[in-house]
Amino acid sequence: MDNHYFELGLNSPWMNAAGFGGYMPQHNPDESVPMGGFVTNPVSLMPRPPSQTRTILPYPGGFMLHTGSPNPGIKNVLKTYGKKWTNLPVPLWVHLLAATPYEVQTMVRQLEETQCVSAVELGLPSDAGGKNLHELIEAAAGELPFFVCLPLDRAEPALIEKVASLGADGVVISAPRGVMLKGRKCRNGRLYGPALHPQMMAALHRLRMLNLPLIAGCGIFSKEQGQAALEAGAVAVQMDAWMWKF
Repeated sequence: MDNHYFELGLNSPWMNAAGFGGYMPQHNPDESVPMGGFVTNPVSLMPRPPSQTRTILPYPGGFMLHTGSPNPGIKNVLKTYGKKWTNLPVPLWVHLLAATPYEVQTMVRQLEETQCVSAVELGLPSDAGGKNLHELIEAAAGELPFFVCLPLDRAEPALIEKVASLGADGVVISAPRGVMLKGRKCRNGRLYGPALHPQMMAALHRLRMLNLPLIAGCGIFSKEQGQAALEAGAVAVQMDAWMWKF
């Protein structure tokens, strides 16, 4: 298996997904999957409260989760964790949650000044598209490498080629969005679970010929599934809800 993860500055191909690890790496009790990098919880420019409609709904093979990505805002995150990040044993990626190019650029510039962040991971709003999507991605360009999170259901060759042309260093194929019924009301959120693994594998086979590093960011619930994703063309894998077993 090729060690392309070294080209991303990672110590191994195993990482956590944003939202599954907090803001500081924890002790990893499973040495068979040594963590090669750490991704923070999503961080926005201003503090975000939890969604008033936050929910978790099971479905066969997984669950749908909606939280609203609550966080204290980048200023408070840096104040609390900036010094603690200085001597981490693994590279640190900060996941940014932004709605405008100004928010992206402002946060990237602040992270560049810390000198302890290895890369930026950019999460896109669910309604981002066209010119707005392009401007959000362009705003992330700077001194730090940056990776764009594309939900599994949006990871198509044309969009990934566009992401590459805008200067991204790679794409994280992340958890797709879904809609489920709760009572008589529709709820939306991110889908997680081992049931996504076949779709992840199909996406990797479909996209593996593109000239941009791909990170398998959902549907990984065993070491064997992660290794299968690496053999299918992913340069690294991110574990989401499987992290809860740790």
